Amino acid sequence: MSERSSERSWEHLPEGYYAVADPENEGEMSYWRRKDKGKHKTPSFEPWPLKTRYGPRLLTSDPRLKELKGEQRNEFVQSWYETVKWPYMARVVEAIARDPVTAGKRFSELTLRCCNCGKTLTTKESKVVGIGPECRKGIPKEVLDNYFPPQVGKVHHQHLFPSEE
Repeated sequence: MSERSSERSWEHLPEGYYAVADPENEGEMSYWRRKDKGKHKTPSFEPWPLKTRYGPRLLTSDPRLKELKGEQRNEFVQSWYETVKWPYMARVVEAIARDPVTAGKRFSELTLRCCNCGKTLTTKESKVVGIGPECRKGIPKEVLDNYFPPQVGKVHHQHLFPSEE
């Protein structure tokens, strides 16, 4: 897989926030954000929150890098990305691409945040559908009704406001 195709394999994903099972750590979730424009005005696909790191990492303190210099070091790093990091990211992208709606719903269910913009959900209706009021403007009610089952919102509400029940 070339650098260009592996780095941009996520561009076909819709903008939004997603939660998928981490391909390397069984039983753990990983959270991702796909945006067309951001701080640097370029499309991005990154862990959420931004300082989080998922998957394999090649640290500068890695003992395999100690003896390597110049072009040899660059080749090792490039090879590591092609054989380790990019395949990991491809599995994450594939998991989201299989069902982006479910990955977005899972993000909202697990974080009580809008699966479109990532803001905290505060109203009952927002918690029911998993999308905040600004992001759901223009979305027909029938679509929202099919997006999130009402029991999800009820569970969120009971968890946050147990005294109201």
